[in-house]
Amino acid sequence: MALIVIIAVAFYLFTCLVWPFGKCRRCKGVGKFKSPFGRAYRHCGKCDGSGLRVRVGRHVINHMRAVRGAGENSTTGKGQR
Repeated sequence: MALIVIIAVAFYLFTCLVWPFGKCRRCKGVGKFKSPFGRAYRHCGKCDGSGLRVRVGRHVINHMRAVRGAGENSTTGKGQR
C-alpha cells in the first residue's frame, strides 16, 4: 500500500515538473469574466488574466530546489580556503 502511494506521489511530481501550470480555478482557465450587463469583459484577479496557476506540486518542487540551492551556496562549506 505504501509503495502505491509513493509511486503516485512520484508520478504527480513528475507531471508537475513537465506541466507546471494548471487552469485557474476561479475563471476556469479563460482569464476573464463577462460583465452581467453588456458585452464587457474584465480580467480575472486571481491569475491576472493569464488563465493559469502554478500547481501545488510545482510549488513543492520549487521549494525543494530553493532549499537545496541555499545549502550548496552556503559560505560555511567544506571548500573554504
